[in-house]
Amino acid sequence: MRTWTGLTVAAGLLLVAGCGADGLETGAGTVEKKTTEAFLATAEGDWHRRVDAEPHKNLSTDARCYLVTGADSNKSLGTMACGPLRRLGTAEGRVWDIVRVQATGSDKPGLEIPTNEPWQRSQVHPESSALWRPDDKKAPDNADTLAAPPPPAETAGFTDITDKPATLELRPADGKLVVPDGTLTLQGIATPATIGSGTEIRRPADGEKFVAAVFGTTPTLDGLTGEPAVQAATTAPARTKWTLTVGSEQRPVTVLTKALTATTSGQMIIASVPENASDVLLTATNGALTQSLSLVSGKRTTTAAAAYYRTTTTATLAKTLTNGSVNQGRDFESKLDLTLKKAALTPWDPQRGWAPAGKAWVRVSLESELEFTWILYTNAWTKPFVTATVDGVAVAPSDATPESGTATLLVPETAKSVVLMVTPRMTFASKTFSEPSPRSGTAVYPTLTATATFQ
Repeated sequence: MRTWTGLTVAAGLLLVAGCGADGLETGAGTVEKKTTEAFLATAEGDWHRRVDAEPHKNLSTDARCYLVTGADSNKSLGTMACGPLRRLGTAEGRVWDIVRVQATGSDKPGLEIPTNEPWQRSQVHPESSALWRPDDKKAPDNADTLAAPPPPAETAGFTDITDKPATLELRPADGKLVVPDGTLTLQGIATPATIGSGTEIRRPADGEKFVAAVFGTTPTLDGLTGEPAVQAATTAPARTKWTLTVGSEQRPVTVLTKALTATTSGQMIIASVPENASDVLLTATNGALTQSLSLVSGKRTTTAAAAYYRTTTTATLAKTLTNGSVNQGRDFESKLDLTLKKAALTPWDPQRGWAPAGKAWVRVSLESELEFTWILYTNAWTKPFVTATVDGVAVAPSDATPESGTATLLVPETAKSVVLMVTPRMTFASKTFSEPSPRSGTAVYPTLTATATFQ
């Protein structure tokens, strides 16, 4: 409970003689009317000097101080209440400042506030009690329902992101933006009349309105490894620059503040924007590619990086080469073990970056092991090693070899059926110091095919 130092009333006011029935009844006797009036006048003046300077309050035009008595009586309950005064952030009914008072112990009782007595600010009307004055002035009938003061205005153009959002009446929204270093997903949007709570409550600047969105973030995963995509990159990928776009204005914001492997939830972005703003966009720029998400509709407003938003972007292949042995002549012996493991459709590749507009990458993970008479021969793989047709149309082959670990092909971003064909062909030649048989040749291993389907 917040307190403040009590009033000290001049002792001369406490020693006025009298014990009329119209005074205040106390345990020390009756404080006569004129003494009580003098005490209240001094106490009320001091209270006003304090509270009149307070910001962000609603002080009733009829605010004054009262002695708290028993219901329908003038018997003091030992406190004084001043108000009604509604402060910013206080609940309805908490409109009274209350302090302890005591009667002086003399044959002509007076009243005083004990030295350094703390005031209890913004209290409710004490139960089973009355607010009494010797001049019979009454507290306003609507004192306990005094309206809250208007919140102060936030600064124009205010923009903030916090992980401690206020309670908002959210409209459903699940739009998202996906970039290599993280995925942002909306959890709800709102246009609140105020933000904050208690003494921190604020209204928009004049001529502006609040737009708010609650969101969470997750790492963007590599489709082949299941690890954060940026960990698979051969060079450090560009970090995404986030801005809030309001008309022609760009407001920088920090969205992905946690480690790239972290998951967050319940963050809130709040912005004060012009009342006539038709849309407010959260924009993510990574390299040469820009994406935007509306905080008004909760929907993505760009079509770039479409493969990130497909329903199914990975396919298990599990195709293994059989009968992979090729032997020639007296000395050349070889065996190739080859497996196509998985395929992933993505607009961003850890080695190549963003696919061109309208395109996406199909990345295929493969494992291979070659055994051959290396002591006698050198070898080289013939390209193309991996070719593909996409929805029945051939695309440019991959430049991968069996040792690459990953084969990458450029395909239309609308690709659904990708038929992969692996044709392992290896040329070999004798080393200069040897005379094997044959001296050179080509080993052609069985063709391996697999189909990846994306939705």
